[in-house]
Amino acid sequence: MSALHGHTEYAIVALVGWIILYLGYKFAWRRDFGLPVRRRLLARRLVVERDQVAFVPFWWTDLQVQRAVNGYWKRTLKRSFEKPLLSREMHLPPSL
Repeated sequence: MSALHGHTEYAIVALVGWIILYLGYKFAWRRDFGLPVRRRLLARRLVVERDQVAFVPFWWTDLQVQRAVNGYWKRTLKRSFEKPLLSREMHLPPSL
C-alpha cells in the first residue's frame, strides 16, 4: 500500500498536465469545417459572424461542430432561395 501512496503526487501531476495539454489542443488546433471555427468557454451554441467565422462551445466534439456548421449553411442557402420566390409572389396580380 505504501508503494501506491508514494506515486499519487505523480499521478496528480500527470492528470493536471494531461488536462492542460488537452485544453491547449482544443483551443489551438483548427480543423477545416469550410468556415474558421473558434472555440469559446462561455458559448452555449453556434454563433456565426458575417459568414466569416463561427464560435462554438469548447466542449463540442468535431462531429457536433461539423453538423452545426453544415446545418447553418443549409439554413442560409434555403433562405437565399426562398426570399426571391416570396418577393416575386407578392408582386404578381391575383388570378381570377
